[in-house]
Amino acid sequence: MARWNKSVLNPEQQRNLKLEVLYQVSAAAFRRNGYHGTSLVDIAETLGVSKATLYYYVKNKQDLLFQCHLAAADQALATICTDSSLNGLEQLRLSLVAYIISIIGDDSFSVVILEERSLSDDQLRVVIEKRDAFERRLQDVVRTGVTDGSILRCDPKFAVFSVLGAANWVTKWYRPGGAWTIGEIAEASASLLCRGLAAGPVQGYPGNRLYGDQP
Repeated sequence: MARWNKSVLNPEQQRNLKLEVLYQVSAAAFRRNGYHGTSLVDIAETLGVSKATLYYYVKNKQDLLFQCHLAAADQALATICTDSSLNGLEQLRLSLVAYIISIIGDDSFSVVILEERSLSDDQLRVVIEKRDAFERRLQDVVRTGVTDGSILRCDPKFAVFSVLGAANWVTKWYRPGGAWTIGEIAEASASLLCRGLAAGPVQGYPGNRLYGDQP
């Protein structure tokens, strides 16, 4: 009889998969309705489980919000491009493409509407530390670009605050099923933002109907 071997999830893998789905569903609910407008009952119904089942995975709604923030922070850090064969500007562009996809994609853990007042002081401190770590990594990318001449001389912190402010705003107006795909939005937004930081002329990306040099 054939055996599935490692294709069968072990208990820990099953739990991790359930947590991943829980955080994705919860983050989407928090973004859509806010912390106070979302209940564990709502989330349980979306998942097709009982509210009691959720308590196997989180302590309460505040803990769930906190865990979403932590998952989102790890997801954001994973978007940083570290390909040293590329110049700083291209690393920044690819990082922003991946980041924007991570905050509006179906697999997003992001709670961009930062419900920080709903977190405890200790939880908020951890969230801010993780957010700062992501911003510092992105600032390093900008510094790389300044050093290699692909990004104009600027304050990396100010540059990152500016591009992230615009990138995060995408969550305010993006609607699934709209005229533009997630990939188009991410590519066009990142390209436009990076063009403003480019030290020299930048060609468009004709493959993207939202952003490209017209013939």
